[in-house]
Amino acid sequence: MVESERRDLDYLVKELENGNGSRKEDAAELLAELADPRAVDPLIKALKDADSHVREAAALSLAVYEDTKTIEPLIELLKDKKASVRYAAAIGLSGVGDNRAIEPLEKALKDESQVVRKVAQLALNSVKERQ
Repeated sequence: MVESERRDLDYLVKELENGNGSRKEDAAELLAELADPRAVDPLIKALKDADSHVREAAALSLAVYEDTKTIEPLIELLKDKKASVRYAAAIGLSGVGDNRAIEPLEKALKDESQVVRKVAQLALNSVKERQ
């Protein structure tokens, strides 16, 4: 992507919705850099992408936005079959800091993945500190 395209919200949203796997992933990451609230809904939609790398990138990007409408979709993502996606969902939830995330993050403390458990603990601490 050329620099002008990288900074164009409309272009990035289009790539997130219609690009191939790696371009979708790149678009999700660049949308975090833009920090434009108009990117939240497309990023939430990307949490359901068939490609786990796209779901992961979207979840990580949503942490930047601290938007409460991301809570429920990120909580649902804690149940993803891929540990990397569950990890990203926990990070996303820590960015929002909403108490609705407490119980799901407590459940994630029992995740089969040690990395997910550790990140869930950090996210839980972050959410509780923000209360």
